[in-house]
Order: sequence, then C-alpha cells, then structure tokens
Amino acid sequence: MKWLSRLLVTLLLSTGVALALSLLPKMENGWNSPVFRSVKAQPVSENNIVDVMSKMPLHLRIRKVEVNHAIVSVDLLASPASEKDDIVQDMYEIPRTFFSRSTNINQVLIRVMDSPTAGNGATATLLLATDARREKWLPSETVFMPLSIEEMEQYLQSHFRMTYTTKWKNRFDIKS
Repeated sequence: MKWLSRLLVTLLLSTGVALALSLLPKMENGWNSPVFRSVKAQPVSENNIVDVMSKMPLHLRIRKVEVNHAIVSVDLLASPASEKDDIVQDMYEIPRTFFSRSTNINQVLIRVMDSPTAGNGATATLLLATDARREKWLPSETVFMPLSIEEMEQYLQSHFRMTYTTKWKNRFDIKS
C-alpha cells in the first residue's frame, strides 16, 4: 500500500509541475510573446503599403511601389555593385511576403532596373521582370526556410513568369 501512495503523490506532483510550466509564458508576457502570436493576413492598400514594404528584408533600393486593386507593382533599383544573390533573394521575398501576409493581393509584378551611369543623363534600364500570381504560389513549399540561392531561383522560374533581358544575361551569364 505504501508504494501506491508514493505513486499517487509522484503523479500529482508531476502533473502540477507540467501545468505550472505551461502557464509560465502567460504569467510572464500575457501571451504577447512572438512564439504564441500568429501573424494574421491583412488586406494591403495604399494606406499600409509602406508598412508592409518596410518590414521586408530587401537588398535593393525600392524605386516605386503601386497598389491597384489586387495587383502590386514594385520597381527595384540595382546598383552596379548589386550581386545576383541579392537580386534573387529580393525577387523571392517580395511575392512570398505579399501572398502569405495579405488577403487581397493576387498578383505581384516586380521589375529590377539597372541604375543609370552617372553623368550622361540616361534612364534606368530593365534587367529582370517577374509576374507572380497567387494561384502559382505554393505556401507549403516555402515554409522550409532558408533556401539556397539556386533553390530560390529554381522556384521562381518554375512557379512564376520570369523575363530576363540581354543586359541581365550579359551581366550574370545565365543559361536559359
């Protein structure tokens, strides 16, 4: 009989400790910890596009952003020192962010412009363009981060419409 009472006391103590540990985050942060808070998708509009874009970890400068109904158009400016890896990461991150964190964006158009050379008054020229559509985006495939640059580039080419200019091909020597 002694072993039964010891077993019951141990069981009650273990259950009490487990319950106390599960309530610890609530007492400490009031459920405000990022672990317990989910990011909810919200509509993107002209009013909050700056907030959405500023939260993206982009490498290139943003030249222009436009929201038109369910379409977002983004122009990025690549400097002569911009690396292919940085450009590919930005081209991957922008649609991923819009599709996962918004409820109303169904298409993201991205253009990467090469910055003009100083002094001759030339305008920026197109390097690369992407037409990303929500129906082609597979959220389950993009959960496993981080992806390598090659995997990101392959994902972009297989799921979205990518347009490479001659200037891009000459600069980064791709095989298409």
